[in-house]
Amino acid sequence: MTPATRPPKPPRHHHVGTLVGGKYRIKRLLGTGGMGAVYKAENTAVGRTVAVKVLHPHLADDGVTLARFQREARVAASVDHPHVVSVLDMGVGDDGAPFLVMEYVRGKSLAELVRVRGPLEARRACHVMGQILAGLEAVHERGVVHRDLKPENVLLTVESGREDFVKILDFGIAAFVESAARAPGAELTPIGRAMTTPYYASPEQLSGATMGRDARVDIYAAGVLLYELLAGNRPFVESNLADLCRAIVADPPPPLRAFRKDLPAGLEDVVLQAMAKEASQRFPSARAMLEALVPFGASFTDDLPEPTDTFTVDLRALREREAAASKDTPTKDTGGAGVLGVDVVGALVEVLEKRTTREALAAGAKAEGLAWPPRRDGWGEGRWLAFVESVDRALGRGDRRLLAEAGRALATRGARFASPELVIGAAAERWTSFFRDGKARIAEIGRGYGVLEVDHPAPMLARSVVFVGFLDEALAQAGGRDVEARLTKAGALGDERDRVEISWST
Repeated sequence: MTPATRPPKPPRHHHVGTLVGGKYRIKRLLGTGGMGAVYKAENTAVGRTVAVKVLHPHLADDGVTLARFQREARVAASVDHPHVVSVLDMGVGDDGAPFLVMEYVRGKSLAELVRVRGPLEARRACHVMGQILAGLEAVHERGVVHRDLKPENVLLTVESGREDFVKILDFGIAAFVESAARAPGAELTPIGRAMTTPYYASPEQLSGATMGRDARVDIYAAGVLLYELLAGNRPFVESNLADLCRAIVADPPPPLRAFRKDLPAGLEDVVLQAMAKEASQRFPSARAMLEALVPFGASFTDDLPEPTDTFTVDLRALREREAAASKDTPTKDTGGAGVLGVDVVGALVEVLEKRTTREALAAGAKAEGLAWPPRRDGWGEGRWLAFVESVDRALGRGDRRLLAEAGRALATRGARFASPELVIGAAAERWTSFFRDGKARIAEIGRGYGVLEVDHPAPMLARSVVFVGFLDEALAQAGGRDVEARLTKAGALGDERDRVEISWST
């Protein structure tokens, strides 16, 4: 049997308990695909849970191809970005199969989300796509092109309380497999095992016009992916591979408005530019496409609050409590007008203007019967908190994170406290200066911990979240480390009073 006709080595199934690379103990199989299998494993040297992707042995038959895999993996490992799954290690197993070790991410794939939920609300879809593009931008700057961007390679997880947080998988692997396809004796097709099906492949990939590092193939795939998120189905679906490839190369995609009448004006134009047949007519970079999506719900990664260990307001837990209490809708302010201090109103304005345009805020405020910008003299209307909640939902979060950010902004106004203990000692006075009604008191205080309780005549969860955000940031600025500020009880959710439990290290 000649090398050209020799069948590829069968993939080895790694059983639970076996070692890969001498130190990664397999715990369970997560999934299989055309390129290999992914396992949950444990690094026995440090006890860390990781994901190990073992590629098929035949992909490394050619020494040049294996060298390329190692080079691509090293470049991918050098990318440190919140929306890219980190590559931690690589190697070749005893059976000759290359493997990658990656951070283990709990979550679901974008493919699973679309399959279960169907088309997404436009702002949510653009919020997700904005993160994908931010990740693409980071790796493109290092000379890496994904070449196989598809819903299965995008994970959605929860990061520092932020849901729909994107993690992109498999950078560099598609290029490695394409290299294997071109190796002497290879029996893979040009797109072969790299993509399984070419739904997200660009016209030039299908025609073989590019095998290099042109990042615009990823821009095309991003356009197809955004089309699918908005329409609930792919733009090109044919009964056989030949017709599918022909349609991708020659036919325009069906109009998005045929599936979604509610899309904002201009959004379809962004999708179509990303999916242009000629690479020169697409967005020149991931950053350019991201900028075009900002008006529709995307945001720059550097504009988002950085995840830190100190900001531990558990907004998801609050939302779960609301659901359990059948209070899914935002709490309404029953305290009447004139309940917010001047500094609170200023912090709300500061946070909102960082998230969207003044024109959009003015239109939204008008719909709520409010005038933008708010007055900065005297007590402000409590309805501004409900307005911030509505903006938070419109931005695709709905977890009151903007209110927590406003609380943090409050802590940056005025002089800093000299110590965390002074923050706790002044908390009751600060509540009174922030909110006209309600009374806060110190229930417990000790070295590195404190408990505050707040009684409200008209409890509103939004005010509680603002105050906890303030405490969290003020304690960090006062020198507290590993700060945790948690709203463990809430009058707005049926408890007798608010209870905020706080701890820190010095």
